Amino acid sequence: MPVENYQECIPVQAIKFEGMEPTHIQEIVGFVGLPISIDYTPSGLKLRVIRNALDVLVANVGEFIVKNTEGKLFVMTQAAFEARYTKVTA
Repeated sequence: MPVENYQECIPVQAIKFEGMEPTHIQEIVGFVGLPISIDYTPSGLKLRVIRNALDVLVANVGEFIVKNTEGKLFVMTQAAFEARYTKVTA
């Protein structure tokens, strides 16, 4: 039997952190359903999703905040996100 190629299809929801526009920040808050903070750092703007006192998710501008089917949040760079996921159109 020859080796064949397979592709994993995992549905997720995602939003790209694009900056400080108030409407965009409200979209992120609605998406994550958790408190956030925005920090200005020497390396740039950072969005922090506060899951609990010891568990904070950090996204840089241009990165995606991704939610899997179990509701788990994680961050991916744009390159990693685009390599793994394809936008679904209904």
